[in-house]
Amino acid sequence: MTLTIGNVAAWEPAQVGTAGANARALSEQLDAAVRKGSDDTARLGTDKVWSGAAADAANTRMDTEKIRSGAVSSALLELATAFEAEVGNLTEAKSNLLRLRDQAASAGPVPAEGMGLIAGFTVNDNGTVDATARTDELLRDLTGQAADDLRLRIRADAASWETKITTALQTAENVATEAQRKVDTAVTKLQSALDGLADTKLVPPAPTTPAATTQRPSRPQYVMSGGSNSHSGSSNSSYSGGPSSSAPTGPMPTGDVAKWIEDAKKVLLEMGYKPEQIDERAIAMIIQHESGGNPYAENRWDSNWVAGHPSKGLMQTIDSTFNAYKAPGHDDIWNPVDNIVAAVRYSIDRYGSVTNVPGVVAVGRGGSYQGY
Repeated sequence: MTLTIGNVAAWEPAQVGTAGANARALSEQLDAAVRKGSDDTARLGTDKVWSGAAADAANTRMDTEKIRSGAVSSALLELATAFEAEVGNLTEAKSNLLRLRDQAASAGPVPAEGMGLIAGFTVNDNGTVDATARTDELLRDLTGQAADDLRLRIRADAASWETKITTALQTAENVATEAQRKVDTAVTKLQSALDGLADTKLVPPAPTTPAATTQRPSRPQYVMSGGSNSHSGSSNSSYSGGPSSSAPTGPMPTGDVAKWIEDAKKVLLEMGYKPEQIDERAIAMIIQHESGGNPYAENRWDSNWVAGHPSKGLMQTIDSTFNAYKAPGHDDIWNPVDNIVAAVRYSIDRYGSVTNVPGVVAVGRGGSYQGY
């Protein structure tokens, strides 16, 4: 055992709690700053301050930074939880150990009336118990069998206290070791997220298992992370209804995104949707602004994340929308084809086609992309 009673006595669990509160506050401040930056950038397009390639590039960059800063914010929350969860354990372990030490070291019960206070046991820093002083005092006037019996009793009491104290000390060491492990793990994740802020190549996070949806809403909510970050169903000043005045702008998709869109379109056509409802360029535009083409993108900064249902995948669907609009046999929200199919079905159900999605319409009219 490497921990001593003196080490534990020096613990200040309240400071651990303060560190946790500070980490949580930093996470909230980071979320607020990124949210403001994203909203301000999107507002430049809404207010017609700028448009075109530069505006699209800025919005795309903000979407990337939201993902990166979201990883930092999530790591900060994990660090805060690690600190806060261990405060009670550390406090209890310290209190129990020092209570036992003080009880053993205090004056023990007198063996007979009239003897007054008697020296307690000497508790060493490693938890062992020395009964020398107590034995000398109690046996001062005793001899023979009475002295032998009392000596045995004192030794038994000392052994009992030593067992209790060393067990409490071992418990304290175990608690400290576990607390250190949790904090180290959280710090490693935080450092990795911070390193990602300087990485120009965004690395997709490992997919997590989506939470099961217990109730299918009558009107699914589809929340996207790009653009103005408005909720599905809310009004949009750049969209007045009806088809766009021109075909969607922007290039045809290429690479993996093009293949995912092609495969998703095949699924949709087999389900009976019309080709004119599934414009590849419009889908590619939505993907670029909502996830940057990252099939593992997860929005970890807005109110949906706080509420427990973050937007996920290429076209940033929340779980309830994905479950409501997924195609049979396409049940994985992190699968790019499955995600596109569900998002496009929602878009067609709400707007008639992907070319009528508000952000696509806005770009077609010379404005900036706006999210759902």
